[in-house]
Amino acid sequence: MVLMENTDHKVVAATAEMRQDAPATVSSGLDATAGTLKAAVCVAEHVELRPQCAAQPSDGQQQQQRAISEGTADLVDLRNHVVNTLREWYVMASDSIASLLDGRLLQQPPRELWLLGKHYNIEAQPGEQSWLVGYPPDVISDFSHLVWCTYRSKYAPIDTSAFTTDAGWGCMLRAGQMLMAQALQLHYLGRDWVFSWCSSIAEDKHKRKVYIGIVKQFFDNYTPTSIFSIHRMAALGRQFEGKDVGEWFGPYGTARILRGLALQAGHDVSVYTTTDGVVYLADICEEGEFRPTLILVASMLGIDRVNPVYYSFIQASLMLPQSAGIAGGRPSSALYFVGSQGDELLYLDPHYTRPVIKEREGDDYSQADLATYCCSTPKRIALSRLDPCMVFGYYCGSLESLADLRSRVDLLANDGVNAVMSFDEGHCPDMEPSPPTSLSTRDSNMQACKESQAAQLAKLSEFSSAENSARSSVRSRPNSCGAEIVLESECSDEEWVTEL
Repeated sequence: MVLMENTDHKVVAATAEMRQDAPATVSSGLDATAGTLKAAVCVAEHVELRPQCAAQPSDGQQQQQRAISEGTADLVDLRNHVVNTLREWYVMASDSIASLLDGRLLQQPPRELWLLGKHYNIEAQPGEQSWLVGYPPDVISDFSHLVWCTYRSKYAPIDTSAFTTDAGWGCMLRAGQMLMAQALQLHYLGRDWVFSWCSSIAEDKHKRKVYIGIVKQFFDNYTPTSIFSIHRMAALGRQFEGKDVGEWFGPYGTARILRGLALQAGHDVSVYTTTDGVVYLADICEEGEFRPTLILVASMLGIDRVNPVYYSFIQASLMLPQSAGIAGGRPSSALYFVGSQGDELLYLDPHYTRPVIKEREGDDYSQADLATYCCSTPKRIALSRLDPCMVFGYYCGSLESLADLRSRVDLLANDGVNAVMSFDEGHCPDMEPSPPTSLSTRDSNMQACKESQAAQLAKLSEFSSAENSARSSVRSRPNSCGAEIVLESECSDEEWVTEL
């Protein structure tokens, strides 16, 4: 009795102190969990609630045990909510201070915005002079269609470890998941997909099913549909990188993991990786056949910060129609970049811990169930604050798209932009081999594959030549950083303009 009274006093004191110091958004959560804090404190103090003489717990004792479990879970959720709220405030404050120090806070914000190859003109509002402004509905709608992969908690332990959350170490893996998810959306749904979640129209029902199938590939478990789960990525990271679960992964290691998982699953979308910036076309058109491919270019663009000579290419990369985003970040903090506005990049932040989504039979998920995979609040970061390690992602769904990407990158390089990637029609000498086929199949088809591959490369060169000749008119315009390029394609239905 004395012990429980002491526990009561501790709960009351702790709750009052937290309510006094916590913001208003957290106080409501404290009220909701106050009833179960007693059991949680008992657990924290290693108090044994079961009588030592009882062979089997009674109903009342089982209820106490459930209260302990529920109380602990509530405390975990409350802690995550507090941490998420504090991080939101910290990011907003640090970005605002950086904008103020750079002299951008009181300037007129740029009216041109690019979001994964799509261009928006933001109309100025009367009296609007600050960067702390919102975005129009069409930008928010487009941004909220991106799959937002964040830290998760309370999932099954990863491999043989005791980790049930990736908070603190999995941010780059989550950024890689978002990059892969965008490639899958481009592959299965296209760039401008939209559907009504509650609609009974056949097309909307199909898109909803496809969207749920994409998101499920990133659920945190070992089920066959969770191809790119944090569990599988961490396990493969030990094989590729020699890192144990809980260690931080770099951009290139994440790219290799994505490629390995796609190969293991025989995925519809292939993943090609390079570290020297050279994309070897013969390796993409493997065995003379082109498959939809996500090209991942891992780059180191400086020492402590990104060298300013690469700013133009980073911005131009997010304007390409093939762009699947950039997995990078600020020092020691991974982010997923999806757009550019002036000298800042728009990004999704994985550093928010959410509860794990449990598997359901028949893909019976509501919009509310998957709400934590969507974000409607774009954030910005200055190019000068980026970490130099990053992975550029480009999705090419056809040979024509690959040829178009090649021609656009060549145009950027020809006009003085320091492109971090180039193309070569041969094979990479250090290319990691794909899973081998049987000897009989390989011998019988080797000549046919060589002939088919030569035909594919010739067709690719033909496409690239046509694209370059069609883009013969290239205009140049100065901007605040000096002379810069503006590319305009007269043969394309979509106007592709790079204005930095």
